[in-house]
Amino acid sequence: MTPYCSDTAITLWHGDALEILPTMRGATVDLCVTDPPYVIGALSAGNMATKAGGWGDMMNSARWFRDWYAMVRRLIRPSGALWTFLNWRSLPVVMKAAFDAEWSLTSLLVWHKDWIGPGGSVGLRPAYELVALMAGPEFSIEDRGLPDVWTYKWASFKPSGHPAEKPVELLARLISESTRKPGTILDPFAGSGSTLVAAKTLGHRAVGIEAEEKWCETAANRCRQEVLGLGA
Repeated sequence: MTPYCSDTAITLWHGDALEILPTMRGATVDLCVTDPPYVIGALSAGNMATKAGGWGDMMNSARWFRDWYAMVRRLIRPSGALWTFLNWRSLPVVMKAAFDAEWSLTSLLVWHKDWIGPGGSVGLRPAYELVALMAGPEFSIEDRGLPDVWTYKWASFKPSGHPAEKPVELLARLISESTRKPGTILDPFAGSGSTLVAAKTLGHRAVGIEAEEKWCETAANRCRQEVLGLGA
């Protein structure tokens, strides 16, 4: 299998993460930081107003999450961890999948966007997303004063055009707070490449997997650019 692009700092694969992850050698990844598809739109039966479908749909989604959690866990060194984005709708799915993969949540980070997103007439408008931490047996966070609410301003405009794009600065902090030494950072749902850019900026080697060729090209172009700083 040939990578979509590869250099001394980045390897990007085009394909299905569940097909590519098993081909990777175990215990070779220091940290996984990723933003997988959420379960919104998983409806097969039930009330469309729930967006995430009925309980059966959510549990079907949990099987997919369980599978890639287990694959990533095999790749993570004992001192490593997984940071994975989610929202309040997908939290039950993530908790069920983590339990089934025997990789319980260690902590739950609230990313406050300092911006109120769109919402309907019922309920509150969202101003945050979540990031779940699943840790290896030897993982630790050096800064014992680190809180579980971080503010990184974001809005509807996405610099690279990906609808689920996350701030490079936020991703870089997740990496830098989790590992002090240069290592290998994995993102099995790389999207437009923000995690890869953050890892490269911090001097790590990054491995990404992305199913859509359009976003592979965007990620490859971003990673080819000279990284001058996290604001670039």
